[in-house]
Amino acid sequence: MDAAEDELLDAMRASDLEALDRLISDDLKFIDPEGTVLTKKADLEAHRTGATNFARIEETNRRTLESDGSGTTDTTARAVLHINGSQIEIQLLWHREWRIIDGRWQVLTGSVVVLD
Repeated sequence: MDAAEDELLDAMRASDLEALDRLISDDLKFIDPEGTVLTKKADLEAHRTGATNFARIEETNRRTLESDGSGTTDTTARAVLHINGSQIEIQLLWHREWRIIDGRWQVLTGSVVVLD
């Protein structure tokens, strides 16, 4: 599961839609820092259009719990984002619930909060 989290962070950095599509469950429910619940479609669209654009994600801490085809990751990172033409440096904590779906790890639910 740690390898899947690594792949997801790499896909987020690159806005790699193919990798994101593979790593995110079709049933994704993800809560952003404003409390908005996002679907997989909305998340992929944000990367496709550049609304979500990570210039950098530097992981500073990770906690992983895994058991019987499911698990969680809590990943803290310093990030640089480009949002609406502005660059923002921020510290974030992602919490993700992972499940093995169709033979591979996929994010089913999650959230991100601002730590700064």
